[in-house]
Amino acid sequence: MGSLEAPIAVLFVQGAGERAHDVDRALADALGRTLGDRFRVVFPRLPGEADPDAAVWKETIAAEARRAKAAVVVAHSAGAANVADMLAEGRYGTDLPRLRGVFLLAPPFIGPGGWSLDGFHLDQPKSRAALHGLPLHLYFGSADQTVPPAHAALYERVFPDATFHHLEGCDHQFAGYLPRVAQDVLKLA
Repeated sequence: MGSLEAPIAVLFVQGAGERAHDVDRALADALGRTLGDRFRVVFPRLPGEADPDAAVWKETIAAEARRAKAAVVVAHSAGAANVADMLAEGRYGTDLPRLRGVFLLAPPFIGPGGWSLDGFHLDQPKSRAALHGLPLHLYFGSADQTVPPAHAALYERVFPDATFHHLEGCDHQFAGYLPRVAQDVLKLA
């Protein structure tokens, strides 16, 4: 009798705003249903979701990734921007554990040409060498009224080796598009 393989842990990081965790639960649940029993989606509530502090969120994301023993991170909106900034700051392999892949859904670009917020460093990324071999996927929807799809071009300068997905008709909440993201996650499993 063989041993049962533990499910692959996926950390799902929420976006920001009033009740954002409750709203993004639909995304985390859809991802979990589509991925199936071989995966365990961990969906922690981040502190101060209505007015997040970037430093606090980054520390919480790092702690939750380690606690869950995450192999994959999927992040939405402001959560995705925080994960992207952690990667750009060179925190992959230190604060963020080694991962099989990172999937960023509608990440607003925080920096020149994008949004202006304190605590982000996308305009001054560290060496990209630390990201070598990390599959990084960024998804932008053509119908997103929150994060302009043009933010993809800003991210292409920071992460030129990433895979960019432009989803026709996709809105900010990725209604009906999580199976597409899940297929990309499954390819890495």
